[in-house]
Amino acid sequence: MNPLSRILDDTLKRLELTNAALEARAVLLWPDVVGPQLARASEVRTIQAGTLVVVTRSSAWTQELTFQKSAILRRFREKLGKEVVKDLRFSVGAVRGVQPSSLQAPPREELRRIRLPAEEVAEISTAAQTEDPELAQAIRRALTREAQLRLWHLEHGAKPCPRCGAAHRSAADLCPACRQDDATADAPL
Repeated sequence: MNPLSRILDDTLKRLELTNAALEARAVLLWPDVVGPQLARASEVRTIQAGTLVVVTRSSAWTQELTFQKSAILRRFREKLGKEVVKDLRFSVGAVRGVQPSSLQAPPREELRRIRLPAEEVAEISTAAQTEDPELAQAIRRALTREAQLRLWHLEHGAKPCPRCGAAHRSAADLCPACRQDDATADAPL
């Protein structure tokens, strides 16, 4: 938080807080509750009847926040002393103060310069085998680009999922897709 928001937060703590003041404090607490990485990728727009309305810069960030929803609500209860924030609603949109991430669209020239390991090139060739030469070429091109993109993300701060190898930037060890698979497998039928 910047110094002005910290002063306002301290002042609100000292006052006998009405529900509206607690809701205002909840909005100010968002960066502290979710941490710096998620705070940079999201922005609270409003709070309506206990539901914090949050905009994220991409569907991947919406998914990450959705996975952490119960922990976020618990942290709000701990910080505010009561259940002011009852629910979170996420949508994708422009987040003020966040420049479009170069991680989502790396320069083509950079991707083209990435050389894949020989074993990965061999795996791509095997996966692209088909009787249709045009289809084989399209598959090879798509898989090569995806592999280069993954390596680029790993070189620029992402980490590999230990289960599937996908590059991701979430705080958890597993990528959002593998965590979703786990959640679906654990869900009652």
